[in-house]
Amino acid sequence: MERLSKSELDLKDLLLMGFRRSNDVMFYSDPDGVILNINDSFTSHYGYTREEVIGKTPAMLRSRHSTDELYKRMWRSILDPKKGYWRGELINRAKDGREVPLILTITAVRNEAGRMLGYISNGVDLSEQKSLQERLAHSEALPTIGEMAAVVAHEIRNPLGSIVMAAQQLTAEGLSREDQDTVTRVLRTESKRLNETLSNFLAYARPRPMKTGQNDLNVLLTDVTQMAFSNKELVGGTRLSLALDRDLKPFPFDSDQLRQVVWNILLNAIQVLGGQGTVTARSGKSTGSIWFALSDTGAGIPESIRPDLFKPFRTTKQQGTGLGLPIAESIVKAHGGRIGVETRLGHGTTFTITLPHIGD
Repeated sequence: MERLSKSELDLKDLLLMGFRRSNDVMFYSDPDGVILNINDSFTSHYGYTREEVIGKTPAMLRSRHSTDELYKRMWRSILDPKKGYWRGELINRAKDGREVPLILTITAVRNEAGRMLGYISNGVDLSEQKSLQERLAHSEALPTIGEMAAVVAHEIRNPLGSIVMAAQQLTAEGLSREDQDTVTRVLRTESKRLNETLSNFLAYARPRPMKTGQNDLNVLLTDVTQMAFSNKELVGGTRLSLALDRDLKPFPFDSDQLRQVVWNILLNAIQVLGGQGTVTARSGKSTGSIWFALSDTGAGIPESIRPDLFKPFRTTKQQGTGLGLPIAESIVKAHGGRIGVETRLGHGTTFTITLPHIGD
């Protein structure tokens, strides 16, 4: 018996020493959640002394990131006799207001009869990991920023140069009426091009918040395609075919943003065809989703550039920012949807957008 008692004592001392010196942030509390003890790592992470913490509840650590719903789920899991613990990422608040990100495990401790004895909390500090992630994200963003700067300089310099030259010509003496009309047309065209370029950069760099409402997808597809094909200078001899599911009912989406998606993909298709061939717009529904597709009968997308289709600032056009498809993908993802592409050399390309929808 003496040997057993000594073993139990040694184990208790070992556990207590491990608790105190652990690098993890630890404390234990009674069944009411009142903190009974904390370890050294707790004081170093949160900046509180033992006297400031003992007798309080963990609510003193709660930050603005911890919602009521999160706490409800947490305690539902902890108090579930079949599970008895909760593990997840949490951001707590230190004494000086710092945010302390943790992977936290809270375990309910019960005796053999099932009576609650208290709770043990064990937190692993994620501050260094978060810092590394931020530095990595920053370093990965630098090449994109460089690419963006180069594209901005190129795409703005060209129309700006034309505008400056046209403005100088307008001030020249003896300019005929016909020449004035030509210069004015150049000013309008290049100003419009400059505005579209800047709008694309803004849409990519600072996406607008979504404003969803009950909208008719078929009406949107019809409006955008008819607007494009009314511009004969743009489409030339390209033909339009509509195959829309007339049974589609209005459903929630941001009409302005989805209009941008349709326009970006449609414009690509028209430009690829170069005044001939056919563009087809289709719509339909499947279980849990509504979809639409835009197809062209062009040459298809070369395999070498397919991996870069949705990467920003990648373009094979002489004019263009390479942001049309990345913006479209971003908008579709913001709707909880997905965008896919099927292409065959010599047979054309189809972009299909699928949006989640629960209903008839």
